[in-house]
Amino acid sequence: MDINSWRDIAYNRKFETTVKFIKGMRLNNPDFTIKDLEAMLQCEYEREGQGWDGRGEVVEIGIQANIAAIQKELLAWKKELEQNNKQP
Repeated sequence: MDINSWRDIAYNRKFETTVKFIKGMRLNNPDFTIKDLEAMLQCEYEREGQGWDGRGEVVEIGIQANIAAIQKELLAWKKELEQNNKQP
């Protein structure tokens, strides 16, 4: 195992956890909207920008994974909405 592989493992775990959370919210909470997901993304962007005093690599990896997962699910949701709007 590569000495740096822990970073990939940490990133992938956080990414998958965030994707599962979002999918669970969409499935189980009818009040969860695309606006809520956009707000989650904005919060993560703000967290990312607040690291001027240093917070450690593990937290940085988690934030980056959260952002990527939210962006992925947001794009998928928007594409889904577009497809639904195109259907007669």
